[in-house]
Amino acid sequence: MQPTNRLYYDHAYLTAFDARVVAVRPDGWAALDQSAFYPTSGGQPFDTGVLGESRVLDVFVDKSGEVWHRVDAELSEGETVTGKIDWERRFDHMQQHAGEHMLANAA
Repeated sequence: MQPTNRLYYDHAYLTAFDARVVAVRPDGWAALDQSAFYPTSGGQPFDTGVLGESRVLDVFVDKSGEVWHRVDAELSEGETVTGKIDWERRFDHMQQHAGEHMLANAA
């Protein structure tokens, strides 16, 4: 399995995208070929939103670079889904995170 193409690196303001489900675990986690969902990292919390009809409840990156999405409804390997980021939450976290860097630099 190839590591997830992390769309948020090049497109921080992307709010919707299409992706293919490449893996599904029985515990409710799914991996995509590409994702704009930011995982918990560097002090910034994970994004929420939807993948198709499934709500995204958590996001993390494993050691291989695969981004995993915890969803509340089953996805099927091979299906194409539209992901939509909860933009209000993402933008709030982006602003807070940038502010933390500015304060840390000023101190």
